[in-house]
Amino acid sequence: MAIIVDKEEKRRTIALSCRVLLLEHGIKNLTISQIAQTAGIGKGTVYEYFSNKEDIVFEIISSFIQEHERRLQQIAQMDIPTKEKILSFYFLFFDDDSAKRQLRTYREFLAISMTDPTAQMIAFSQECNQRISAISQNIIQAAITKGELKPEALDVIHHLSTYHTGLIVEEQKSALNAKEEIQNLLDTLFSLMENRK
Repeated sequence: MAIIVDKEEKRRTIALSCRVLLLEHGIKNLTISQIAQTAGIGKGTVYEYFSNKEDIVFEIISSFIQEHERRLQQIAQMDIPTKEKILSFYFLFFDDDSAKRQLRTYREFLAISMTDPTAQMIAFSQECNQRISAISQNIIQAAITKGELKPEALDVIHHLSTYHTGLIVEEQKSALNAKEEIQNLLDTLFSLMENRK
């Protein structure tokens, strides 16, 4: 009897086994040989499941983003003020060593996608941004529904995700304190968005 392999599950397994490898070597220095060795498979098997190295990188970065989404959903469900939720939401990307290592990889992905973009990279990046933005928009919509924030807050939070992506790049380039920048911006925005009673 032939063994039936769930191709999507096998893809995930290969990619997840290479997460640390990607964090250690970065995208440009990662090789198919390293991936095959780390996953305990042959190079030919890698190509059975992935078109190229970038395909594997997307899968790994996607797993990082899914992790962040789970943590962001937990923040969204917390019984804390909306401003604290949004601060925690954006601080999460700069908070601990694991997030910072993943952020370095994401910065490299952004750099590659800005200098040599492919349609696949652009679509992947847009999808990731939409998923993350949806969570922050849900937090803000809940605050609007409760009467805590003005309806215009939804427009502001949409632009905040663009600012956040720029901050990811700028933090590296200018050595600024991202958490301090976020705190200052949100203090200003919330003073404008909150419904005064």
